[in-house]
Amino acid sequence: MDHAHRPVELTKATATYYVIVDDDGIISGKGVRPGWTPERDVVDVQRASEHPVERELQRVDFTRACLGSLAPMKFLTVEAMSHGHAAWLVKDQFTLDRAFESLAEVFFADELAFDAVAFGDTSG
Repeated sequence: MDHAHRPVELTKATATYYVIVDDDGIISGKGVRPGWTPERDVVDVQRASEHPVERELQRVDFTRACLGSLAPMKFLTVEAMSHGHAAWLVKDQFTLDRAFESLAEVFFADELAFDAVAFGDTSG
């Protein structure tokens, strides 16, 4: 053995992952059920290549898959430690965005009610 031994690195490093998601539940069929609450379904996750040309080809393939699909899918890029971590990050971000939207609606409704009371209008 005439080669130098390198120490093994056991830490996980972050990498770029490409994720295709379905926010409307069309791929899974959940979106057509009554009482369905919007959730994000992860359709595909791929680690982006280290080589810039191959990475661009991956990006083009994913973009075409989204545009050529009958379902309205989104192409997202995230920094994660694994495929599962990337899927969890995009699902969690969707949940946070939905919570923020509903919170903004509550604040807006309270603001309208406050304005109505301030001007003596008790009907709304």
